[in-house]
Amino acid sequence: MEGRSRKRKLILFLVILFGGAFLLFSFKTGFTVNQVINWENAGNILPSSKKLPELPQDDPERLNILLLGIRGAEEEGEGKLLSDAIILASVEKNTSQTALISLPRDIYATIYCTGEEQKINFAYAQGGIDCAKKTIGYITGQYIDYAVSVDFAALTEIVDALGGIDVYLDQPLEENFQWAKEGAEQDEYWSIKEIDGEERWVFYVPAGENHLDGKTALYYARSRYSTNDFDRMRRQQQIITAIKDKAFSLKILINPIKIFDLLDILGKNIRTDMKLTDIGNLIEMSTQLNFDQVKRKIFDTSSEGLLYQTFINEEYVLLPTGDDLTRIQAACQNIFN
Repeated sequence: MEGRSRKRKLILFLVILFGGAFLLFSFKTGFTVNQVINWENAGNILPSSKKLPELPQDDPERLNILLLGIRGAEEEGEGKLLSDAIILASVEKNTSQTALISLPRDIYATIYCTGEEQKINFAYAQGGIDCAKKTIGYITGQYIDYAVSVDFAALTEIVDALGGIDVYLDQPLEENFQWAKEGAEQDEYWSIKEIDGEERWVFYVPAGENHLDGKTALYYARSRYSTNDFDRMRRQQQIITAIKDKAFSLKILINPIKIFDLLDILGKNIRTDMKLTDIGNLIEMSTQLNFDQVKRKIFDTSSEGLLYQTFINEEYVLLPTGDDLTRIQAACQNIFN
């Protein structure tokens, strides 16, 4: 009799424990989603009176999500809402193929919400997610279903929550100028060297396999002075792939503790126009996608990059070869062919 009583008490305790955990998790999910999707456009720019480019129509066989990397509203200095990273993540629904398409921030084009000619990294800062979607939409010729903005803090915390990520370098990366006066504490990736008669902080990632924590991954993604913005875009794509690989290896979608940690990060540092049902559908779709062979495209000034560099009002900018977007739009449309 006493044994049955103890068993009933144990069962009751487990029900309360798991029921309470479920309620807490549900509350956390709802609160986070409200934070993430309750977004007001930066700047609240009114629609331009100028004739704007025609926007592409929705393609039912394609899902396009715009990923924007920004410094973040909490960062110091100017340009905190400018898009340092602009990546179009695309899915071909009938084949489950995936693609990452990177556009450099220095492309000079019409900002859709203002009608002004500027570098495209101003779109989000001037008109929020909707402006960025429309601006990148007409440049790529792709209807953009959703957009997500991620700040520096989100990248750092997500990588740390995953226990770090692994990246492979064919050649070492040495950045000896960008953070020469403001490096991190000395560790395996940081050192102080004398260069051109002055002491500088040097960020160095050796060739081969490297395990990066959040801060190191952020420096790796931001470095561009020692190379260029196009190499930085390649590293950004590499980091996205590494995060995806780590999340799948840890089976994040069935680990409530990891989900709880990530939800906390998402609520503070990510903004999107996706609704709760959209997020659920996307998570369900992700289990069916082919991530083994992700198609990649980086628009740059190489012979295949479809861009050339010039100066407008003494400002460095990038323009499409032939001064029209036809070839860029065709490359985006045919990336799965």
